[in-house]
This record gives sequence, C-alpha cells and structure tokens, in this order.
Amino acid sequence: MSATTRILLWISPKTLTAFVAGALVVMATAFVVELAVRSPSEIAGSDLRVYQPYGSAVAKRQMPYRDFALEYPPGALPMFIGPGTYLVARGSTDEATWTPMNADANRYYRAFTGLVVANTVAIVVLTALSLGALSRPPRRTGFAVAVVALSPLLLGDVFIGRFDVWPAALTALALTLALFRRHALSGAVLGIGAATKVYPVLLLPVLIAVAARQRGIRTAVFATASAFAAAVAVFLPFLIVAPSGTWHALRVQAGGGLQIESLAASLLVNAEHIENKLGSLGFPPPSPLTNRTIESGIQRRVLVGSGVHATATTAAVLLVLVLVALWVAVARSRGDPREDLVRFSAAVVACTLVFSSVLSPQYLIWLIPLVPLVGGRRGAAATALLAGAAILTNVWFPPEYTRYADRLGERPAALLLARNLLLVATALVLVWPRPRTKSASPMPITTNADRGAPRAGPVPTRPAG
Repeated sequence: MSATTRILLWISPKTLTAFVAGALVVMATAFVVELAVRSPSEIAGSDLRVYQPYGSAVAKRQMPYRDFALEYPPGALPMFIGPGTYLVARGSTDEATWTPMNADANRYYRAFTGLVVANTVAIVVLTALSLGALSRPPRRTGFAVAVVALSPLLLGDVFIGRFDVWPAALTALALTLALFRRHALSGAVLGIGAATKVYPVLLLPVLIAVAARQRGIRTAVFATASAFAAAVAVFLPFLIVAPSGTWHALRVQAGGGLQIESLAASLLVNAEHIENKLGSLGFPPPSPLTNRTIESGIQRRVLVGSGVHATATTAAVLLVLVLVALWVAVARSRGDPREDLVRFSAAVVACTLVFSSVLSPQYLIWLIPLVPLVGGRRGAAATALLAGAAILTNVWFPPEYTRYADRLGERPAALLLARNLLLVATALVLVWPRPRTKSASPMPITTNADRGAPRAGPVPTRPAG
C-alpha cells in the first residue's frame, strides 16, 4: 500500500464532506454579510481602481512592463485580467469610473468578487483535505475550517478588495500536495505562488527539508527544480520582452522605506506619543516623526524621522536571522515531518509579517490557510490570536488608517500596535520550542525473595521523577 493511499484512508469521506459543506455555508454567510455592509465609498477606495486598468490594457493587447508599468509580479495578472473579460464580467469594463461607480465599474467589481469567492472556496476545501491528512480530531477540524470560512468577515474590506487570496490559495494547494507527499507538484505550485506575490518562495526551504526527510535528497532536488522551473516559466516571457520593467516590479515588492503600518513603525510612533507625555514632566521632547507617500502604482506611506532608518535596518537583519534559524530548525527536527511542514510554514510567514518593513492589512490573508493547520494547543492558540488580529485589522482599516496616515494620531497608533502585538504573539506561539520530555528510567527491581512469591512477565517501568 502506497503512502498516499494510507493517508487517504485516514480521511472519512462522510465526515470530510460534512465539514466542507458546513464551512461553505458559513463562508457564504460571511460573504453575504460583508458585502451587504460594504459601502460604495469603500469599493471606490479599494485597489480595484488600480487592477481594472491593468486588465483593460492587457485586453487591448498591451504588454505588461513594456507598454504600461505594473508593480506586481506576472502571476497576479489572472486576477486583474479575468474580471475585465467580456465572458466573466458579462459586459465591457473598459470605461469604468469609480467615483461614482458606473456600470462598467460595477461589472468589474462583481466579477472580481466572484474570483475572490472561488479562491476562498478552494482554500476551505484544501484546508479540510489537509486537516484530514493530518488526522485532526473532529472538534479541532471544525474550529480550523470555521476560522478559514469566517475570514472574509473577520478581515472585512481588505479580504474582498485585494488579490492576495489568489497566492494564499496557491499556498494552500502547495501544502496539501506536500501533505500527500506530492513534493514535486507542491514545489511547482510554490513557484507559481512566488511569481504571484513573492512570499511563497520563503516556504520552499521548509518543503525541501520535509521532502528530504520523508523521501530523500533526490525528492528534495526534484521539488526545488520544479519550483524554479515553474517560476521561470511565469517570468520568462516578460523578462524577454521587458526585462527592466519586470525587475522594477520585483524591486517594488521589496519595499521602499519603513511602512507606517509595520510593527517597527508602530513601535516608533507609540514611543513618540509616550515621550510627548513625558515632556510635560520636564523630559526633553522627541524628534518629530512624519510620513510621506511613495508612488509605485498604489500609494504607500512610509515613516520619516530620527531612528527610522536604523530601526528598519535592525528589523531586516532580525528577519534574515529568524528565517535562517527556522529553516535550520525544520531541517534538523526529529518530529513528525507533516506537523513540521505546517508549523514551520506558518511560523515563516508570521515572522515575515512581524519583521518586514511592509505590513499592509491584506497581508494577514497569507496566514489564513497556514495557521489553522497547526495542531494541538499551539495551533488552537495561534489560530485564536490570528482571528483577534484579523478583527482588529477590520476595525482599524480603513477608518483608523486614514486618521493615522494624516497625523499619526495616538488612538489609531495604539490600535495598530495592539494588532501588531497580536501578530507577534501568533509568531511566538508558533516558534516556541516544544518542551523536552524526560527519559524513562526503570523502577527498582523487586526480587522474588523480597516478595516471597514468584512473579511472571516483564519488569514494569515508570517515568523518572
């Protein structure tokens, strides 16, 4: 019997179908509620106003990176082009205007929302399959798929108005394939994901380590090769036609300053507010912090002021050190490779969000297919913390973000820091080492003479201490 067959036997089709059906009902309800409370101004202020011109330009046979600037990797194009096609949108979207929204904009919005829903359905189904492969108990499985299904409502506007659900679905597929020991296919999907939003490439070392532990170095090499081949296949046509524009898109993804929403920025801003309060007690006032806008397709606000550059540099160094430590840890681990795959994948992405210089609210979508897969109390705690961070993100964006971006106000800064600290807590729960178990030692042996009677069978043992 093959390993895949044994894994499939762990899944009860009836139970799995029930979980998926229930989760999809919850997901549909979450979408209905979120769409019902979404105002036209929120739609007009979303990134759809940026995505739609990209899709229309490609429909007019313009080449991305050559004929028009595109800040995203080429793997993101299906989410931009699809809603602009006549078949998906059921009409033209070329003349879309967003303030106010006309018929073309409404068609693009509905078509884009449909793609978001389809990707979310895929994530729910793949999560259930992965939980089945991991032999999670029913209660834990129900909790995990419920959180995934509720994510559109937990995160709110950013879930529906961004394309990040597409790379998240690709990541979910890669993990499911890896859990079913299809490492080469998993690597290929990660490669496509990396060509969509870059961050899935950080999971490749985890996949390689797990593949090597489960099936040897040869399988790990195949997984690596398939990942690079898939990424190259997506990038190559654009690199040939417009190399400078394609590389520029990748440089934009690497950042361009310390974004005001990042953990490091929120710490600096809140520290300034504390120092301002101490100023009334005679302490010297701090150097003022401000923010400026950088243009790269979508506007990004970055922090400016004393200590910002040093803080960003420190965070970048810490990120590299933490990622390397996690990759080494999963390679050296002697635990269950399947459990290590999901735990370290979630930890890598969580730590990336914590230490990154850019932390846009939609980045929390990246964690949705990962954290709920982690088992035990660790997984339940991390999932609950992630849900709390998602709720605070929903409260904070967009209303508090506007106030924060204007004046770096105290109230929105405190709310942002609370959200970021929940992400820190999520990462800590995921990376915290397992407690070491004490080795067993035999009980003192009682002889027959001591007992006064013969005794059959092995000598019992008990744990030391």
